[in-house]
This record gives sequence, C-alpha cells and structure tokens, in this order.
Amino acid sequence: MSCCANEPYIGPPLDRTCFGGSYIVFMHLLNTLITQQCDVSEICQRINPQLQPDSEYDFVVIGGGAGGSVVAGRLSENPNWKILLIEAGGDEPPGSQVPSMMNNYLGDSQMDWRYRTEPQEMACLGRPGRRCDWPRGRVLGGSGVIHGMMYMRGLPSDYNEWEARGNEGWGYKDVEEYFKKSEGNRDIGDGVEGRYHSSDGPMLVQRFPDQPQIAEDVLRAGAELGYPVVGDLNGEQHWGFTIAQANIKNGSRLSSARAFLRPARNRPNLHVMINSTATKILINSNDTAKTISAVEFTYNNQSFTVKVRREAIVSAGAINTPHLLLLSGIGPREELDKVGIEQVHNLPGVGQNLKNHVSFAVNFQLTKIENYNDLNWNTVREYLTERRGPMSSTGVTQVAARISSKYANPDGKNPDLQFFFSGFLAHCSLSGGVKEPEDPTNPTAAKSFTIRPTFLRPRSRGFIGLNSRDPKEPPLMQPNYLTDEEDVKRMVAGIRIAQNLANTTILTTKYGIQMVNTDYGDCSRNYTFDSDEFWACALRYDTGPENHQSCSCKMGPASDPSAVVDPKLQVHGIEGLRIMDASVMPTVLSGNTHATVVMIAEKGSDYIKQKWSDK
Repeated sequence: MSCCANEPYIGPPLDRTCFGGSYIVFMHLLNTLITQQCDVSEICQRINPQLQPDSEYDFVVIGGGAGGSVVAGRLSENPNWKILLIEAGGDEPPGSQVPSMMNNYLGDSQMDWRYRTEPQEMACLGRPGRRCDWPRGRVLGGSGVIHGMMYMRGLPSDYNEWEARGNEGWGYKDVEEYFKKSEGNRDIGDGVEGRYHSSDGPMLVQRFPDQPQIAEDVLRAGAELGYPVVGDLNGEQHWGFTIAQANIKNGSRLSSARAFLRPARNRPNLHVMINSTATKILINSNDTAKTISAVEFTYNNQSFTVKVRREAIVSAGAINTPHLLLLSGIGPREELDKVGIEQVHNLPGVGQNLKNHVSFAVNFQLTKIENYNDLNWNTVREYLTERRGPMSSTGVTQVAARISSKYANPDGKNPDLQFFFSGFLAHCSLSGGVKEPEDPTNPTAAKSFTIRPTFLRPRSRGFIGLNSRDPKEPPLMQPNYLTDEEDVKRMVAGIRIAQNLANTTILTTKYGIQMVNTDYGDCSRNYTFDSDEFWACALRYDTGPENHQSCSCKMGPASDPSAVVDPKLQVHGIEGLRIMDASVMPTVLSGNTHATVVMIAEKGSDYIKQKWSDK
C-alpha cells in the first residue's frame, strides 16, 4: 500500500538507528510498515520544498524548528505577504512520529547537530574529553522531533519574573492566552480544567494512549512520600506527581512543523527551503539607523542572497541564533575580533547569559519482573491497527514530578526540582520475538529503571561564542556547568529524594527495586559510598545536561546593557530584525521549554501582524 503516487524521500529510516548491525532487518521492516500508515507518515501532506528561492520576500524566517514553524505558518495566513522559511535540516522521518522511538534519532548525522561543549572543569568529567553532548534537532520541527513530547509550561512565577525585569506584556496573565492560542487540548474534563486550557488550537495536547503499570505505581510511590498526585501541572496546581500530557495526534508525535506548516502547504505565498543553512544577516547602516537588508544562505553547495522587504525573524535556537548573529557582525567586539569579523552592531549580550538544566541519572534494576523487550510483533500489531500499546507512548518517561527540595520554600508554590524517569520503552528489537530479552548481550540482566532529578533554577551560566568565522564550523559552547556550589547542593538533595522514592513500599515489594552499583571513576575510590560528598563527585563525573538551552539572546528593556531584544522581540538597534526562540528567555524556565517556545512564536507573530497589517 502506498500513501501517495509520488512519495518524497523522508529519511533517515529506523534501520539506521538501534546500533545497526543485527537490528537492521527487523527495524527496516518496521520502518516500511510505519511509512505505509498514512495518518502517521502523512507523506502526501508534507511541505513541497523550494529548489530555488525568489529574489526577495516580505518576511524571511531562519530556522524551521519549534518556533520558526509557528512563525512561518502564522505569517503566511496573510495572503498578501510573501514568506520564506530557511531550515538547515530535512523533513521529519515517519519513524520519528512513533512515540516510543523518541530517542532513536539522537546522534543521527542527518537530524542532529550533534554538538559537544567545551571541556568542563566541574562537570561531565567522566565523558570523553570532559565534553558534554548536546543533541539538537536539525530537521523541520527542530528538537521537537527528537524530544520526549512533554507539554509543560513552566511556573507562572517564571513569567511574572520576566515582567518584573522590565518586559511588559510577559507576565503569566499575558502569556497564558498565547499558550491557549496554540493548544488543542483533548483531555479537558479528565483531570484537566478547561479554564486553564483551550481545545481549539492546532497543537494537540493529550496523554499518551498507553501507560505501563509502573507509571501508575510511581505516582503511588510519590503519594506514599506525601506528595500530591495531580491531573495537570499546567493548571491550578503546579507541583506534585502526574502522568504528563504530550504533543501527540492519533498516537503519534505532533511537532510544530506538523501542526503549523503542513496545513499551510498549499499556500502559494509560503516558500520553504530545507537542507539550507543561513550564513549571514546583512544590515544597511547609515548615520541615523540600522535596518535589515538581506539574508545569505547555502543550499546544494550554492550561495543565495534574498532581500528582506519587511523583517527577518531568527528562530534558530539558543545555540545557533547567537552563532548566526555573531557571524553577521552583531555582538561584542572582543568575540568578533578574535576570528576577524568586522563589527556591524555592538550588542554585548549576544551569546551571553546561557542557561540550561542539569540532571543526574540514578540507575536502578527491577528484580521481580521479567526483563523482556517491550517492542515485539504483538505491540507492533497493536500500534498499526489501533494506535495503542507500548509503541504509542514513551513508557515511564511520561511520568513527571515537580517538587521542592529541602532548600526551597515549603509552601510548594515555587518547586525547584523536576524528576524525569526512564524505562519500559519499546524502541529497538532484534527480531520482534515476544520473549526477546531487553538486552540481548546480557539476557539475564534485570529490567532497568532510572530516576533523574533536575535542578530547575541553575545559577551557573555560560556563553555561546565563535571558534571560527566559517559558518560550517560549530560555535564555541561553554555552559560552565556546576560552577556554582548551590547547583550541586540542590542536585544532591534531589538524589536523596530519588532514593526515598525507590525505597517506598510499592516499588520495593512489587518490583524489587535495587540501586545499580555504577562506577563513577575516582568518586567510587575517594569517597564513602552514599555520602553527600560521594554524590556531589558522581554528579560532576556523570553529568546529564538536559536539552533546555536558553537565555543566550535575552529579552530586556533598552536600559539593560545585556539585553539583545526588547519586549516585542526586536533586536535592539536594528530595525526589521527579531528573534523568536528559547534564546530570548530572560531566565530559564522551571520545566521543559518546548511549549514556551511555541508560545513565544505565537506572541511574536502577533506583534508582527499588529505592526504591518495596515501597511
């Protein structure tokens, strides 16, 4: 069965994942079956990319990720405006639409930038070269194609702090309407209150169709420790344990590209260039003003320059957005001078103030349950025919907990820790056999389970800089993880909570949960196991950066010398240039960032419409 007469190439296929080798036959067959599911692969509904750009556009959007897809889709609603979207990657493959395959494309050369940080002094000490891995999506939909799909808005206090820093219109009462504008919530009435949500937006939000029993039991474990179990952490109560909602449609991943671009595919005023990399933003300067002029990019080994009639919007993410500005001569002089780039506009804050969450994996094994692979022919059949079963979810990863450490305010209104969980993921299989071990190389091993505490308000901050003036070279990425001892103290408190959770009656008696004796290098030799000093050392050795990079082109009033954009997301001092992605966040969120990036793009698109609709 074919979904279309002329099917485009939308690789890479699933048989490139799962370590290749002996996995290739089963995963290739699975990829073929998924591609033939037309409501999942949506082969016929995909954007028809341009092969040659026009010479000029009203608006040029750089980056087709979580934010850029929204901006391009929204601006193209006006048929009188001509829009170009430039995306460095290709279209998302059908395999990435399957929720249980959420991690399969991490590290793929076609879909992941595969960034690595500068060597760290205080973190990632057990990693090769003391460098932390930063997977970032290089594909339409961006990192929303390779993440866990969790829909979390952060805390209302996050946005109220943004407003208090001089960003008028960014308090929670102002941004909530833009969360609702994009949101199509399908769980309202099922533990989700309608007054905090909307069911009308294109970005569908709902719980996964399948929850393994252990997901419910983790909630019971949280309750055993006295934490509330809530139906919605984006509603009235923002702390506790929950089965998180996610961006999914009919049992498959819903990226912002799928939600906003594909419905716009037949608009003649929207052009999309994929596998195209922006290399420079050109600025017109005179004695009184600086104005956007054009955007340079490469496609198929050719260089193009397109004129911008109204505005360019950079939505390349918290790493690539400051990188592009610096390559264009926009930023601090000392950073530009070191690689010989002439300064076009002095903005000291470009690339500075970089923030990211750090987590730590506390590893356990479950000794009382059989360790069989969750991906087999039965689960494949259930997914293909009903869009249900283990393939329709992220296993225990869909459980979320946002709670307070002993150092936070005990009222619970501003929790400082989030907990992620891993295990029970139907993502790779050798044969599809029902009794296939989870790890064929160690068939007698117990089933694995991981708890990852994450500190939500890190004090350590880093920066994005330049290694070269060559746009093909990656930027300098210096996160400075765990350089503030407060971050370490809070994380150790989180590790203690993870241990307490594992010691609950429900997890010990039903699952036989036991901590894995993990080797943490010198930590295991120099410190007493399970002391605070041991865990602080282990955290530095086996640091787990989350993919929530933000704040590297922060929003702020003109009186803030470190601000890059104003509260309407316009780059200070350059007319016609805006930024709409996680880099503009003034402070890091208390939670996942994807939903907030979509909100920023919705709000920013409205700012543009308000300015230009009558012109």
